[in-house]
Amino acid sequence: MNRSIWHQHRSGFVFLMVMVVAGAVWVSFIPQAFAATHFQVSWAEWKQDDGMLKLKGYGAGKKNLVSVKDPVTGETLGTTRSEDDGKFEFSKEHLASVPSALLVMSGTRAVTIGFTKATRKRGGRAVLIRTAEWSPSEQILSVKGTGPSKSEVVFFGVGSASEIGSIWTEFDGRWRKKFENLSSVPCRIRIQTEGAVAEMAVKNAPENCGVATPPGAPLLTDISISGPSEVAEKSQANYTAMAAYNDGTTRNVTNVSVWQVSDATYAQMAGNRLTTLDVPADQVVVLTVTYEENVISRSGTLQVTILDQALPLEGSHANRFSTYEGTATCLACHTPEAMAVHGGVHYQWKGSTSETIGLKPGDAGKLGGINDFCIYPDINWIGKLTNISGQLVDGGCAKCHVGLGQKPEPEASANQLENIDCLVCHSEAYKRKVEMVDGAYRFVPDTEKMTVGTLQAAVDITLPSNGRCLNCHTKAGGGDNFKRGDLEEAHRNASRSFDVHLASKENGGAGLNCVDCHTAIDHRIAGRGTDLRPLDSPDEVSCEKCHGSTPHDDRKLNQHTNRVNCTVCHIPTFAKIAPTDMDRDWSQPGELNESKGLYEPSNTKMTHVIPEYRFFNGTSYFYQFGDVGIPEENGFITMSAPVGSITDSGARIYAFKHHKGNQPIDSIDRKLLPLKIGLFFQTGEIDQAVRKGVEGVGWPYQGYEFARTERFMGLFHEVAPSGEALSCTECHGNGGRMDFNALGYKPKQTYNGKPLCASCHEDESDEWNGSERFTKIHQKHVDDKKYDCSACHIFSKAQ
Repeated sequence: MNRSIWHQHRSGFVFLMVMVVAGAVWVSFIPQAFAATHFQVSWAEWKQDDGMLKLKGYGAGKKNLVSVKDPVTGETLGTTRSEDDGKFEFSKEHLASVPSALLVMSGTRAVTIGFTKATRKRGGRAVLIRTAEWSPSEQILSVKGTGPSKSEVVFFGVGSASEIGSIWTEFDGRWRKKFENLSSVPCRIRIQTEGAVAEMAVKNAPENCGVATPPGAPLLTDISISGPSEVAEKSQANYTAMAAYNDGTTRNVTNVSVWQVSDATYAQMAGNRLTTLDVPADQVVVLTVTYEENVISRSGTLQVTILDQALPLEGSHANRFSTYEGTATCLACHTPEAMAVHGGVHYQWKGSTSETIGLKPGDAGKLGGINDFCIYPDINWIGKLTNISGQLVDGGCAKCHVGLGQKPEPEASANQLENIDCLVCHSEAYKRKVEMVDGAYRFVPDTEKMTVGTLQAAVDITLPSNGRCLNCHTKAGGGDNFKRGDLEEAHRNASRSFDVHLASKENGGAGLNCVDCHTAIDHRIAGRGTDLRPLDSPDEVSCEKCHGSTPHDDRKLNQHTNRVNCTVCHIPTFAKIAPTDMDRDWSQPGELNESKGLYEPSNTKMTHVIPEYRFFNGTSYFYQFGDVGIPEENGFITMSAPVGSITDSGARIYAFKHHKGNQPIDSIDRKLLPLKIGLFFQTGEIDQAVRKGVEGVGWPYQGYEFARTERFMGLFHEVAPSGEALSCTECHGNGGRMDFNALGYKPKQTYNGKPLCASCHEDESDEWNGSERFTKIHQKHVDDKKYDCSACHIFSKAQ
């Protein structure tokens, strides 16, 4: 018999055998259900002498039932249950014989393993496929498994009797095969060797698996609908259909698709235009679009709520539009405003570095900059994370970006302008969540958490409220007050003692809004603090704007304002209610946040923290991402710090949060390393987060260690009322909180060649106790004798 005729006979035998098996199995295999399966049998053996059948596998999920059946008779040989990690083992004793094939199932997932005639007679290991995986990027199907030693393994695509290849096993029975240039990727792969058959789903198989297409032609994989999810009754809205292909491209197929609406009682479709009719109450309809290309048909759906307008819309824009189609609706009137937002720091996340040193020339900001909290936003933008309960939760730094999911780009294109999320700042009722839209993660209205519909939220437009600002700024760093230390959820209903400025007038405070101090001109927001790289607005935020340069009734207190910022005395402590992160250690295993089901980096949190004090002249130093991290004398690499000293006439003492970190650093180049932070949040393990972070920015992986880092963050909120400000002795008393020597106030050692206090008279410093020495000495020498500070110190009196 020649090889061609023998192959035909063999193919016919395999096809006949599989038909018998398929006819007897009551499970219906759905290709899409298997496309991404990890379910596998890794080893199976039959011992004829004691009738023992054993097998092992994994991928069954946590504590799931796994059954083993004879696919010809349908008889269940037994069941087992997988462990927490998805691994499972099965054994059956005293079997008189073993079937030629076994169907191993868990839920809708299944693999078939087989036994050769020789194995069924004498015992031995099963014929099985261990892995079968399609690589979309490489366009390669990789399959490996085990069989009899030095035997030919023939491959078939399930659903077709045609052979797609063959290979001979190694001496130990192992085999591995790669298929390229396939005209059709099979949904399931089947092998036959020495009369035994095994079968397995192809992992990552495309949705069009099993469909033959011309080589190289992109394949239709999905179709999606974009457009408003809420439409007022008796109005119209247009929708767009986008087709996605396996080469990553998309195409607008709106006008060549078939459109339908689920309920003609309340709505009609004419092409892609939805016309809504009168509804007695809010009604939900489903739009369906269908598109076919190269014998492949795909459908997409969108749920639309038709709003009953018996309750009229309320708000500043209530009579301006009846359908909200995202930012495109806003742009009809507000394109100049959108252009301004696009160029600002809140959208670009970078800007002018005119008030910084240490950074390369050009714009800088969160994007392109590394920090000591969530490390590196560029490669952690937007996505979904899987928590320990298996739930998908929103992830990514973009959760606090004023865009709809795309990264900012310098050019204000139409696409970029439509990416601006106007409602995130200007609508009190609006909430959003991360969803996959047209093949990419985007923010969409979270109607389940909103108390009104999207249209009502979109027409009720206001200036940004404190709550809108707090939504992002209190949660920076991962949780309430983690990062700033002086911005907490408690600010939503602040007491006078907690924050005299943001407390309402009813609570005895000033009742200020954030934008009263952080003024906005063309959507550029005033206020840079000390640890923000870009300057968004030249307009300064200062206490003097409201209180003047001499705000006190006491002349002595007013003398301090040239050298001491108001925050020093009026923020005695910070983190008054919610604890703040003071030391974040990435070298330790993550700590599980039970409420989120995700891991957080190990950190030390504190409340009622006493600030540290430094001079600041308005300029800040920053570590440049990619530079060598050089420790200071204290052993810490400085991430951000104020610039200024006692000899700098324009500098004043400010109150700071001193945050410390322990971050990964390259073992050879000594560069601080980025992290793929989502991996850490999901696993609590740092190693893969570092490796993927390094890979994400295109650096070579050279191993890592940990380096101590520090950042100084200005404190400007949680201002206490005057009656709770610091007293003089809390700084100037013996053992006070202010380290005057470190600030540069240490007196000279000599004057006119003699010891300082004995240069004009005998040393009389021991005449006063520690709490009054400072006051008495200065009264005598500064107030009475009018000495300039430079007589005893290295600086002159501030003017």
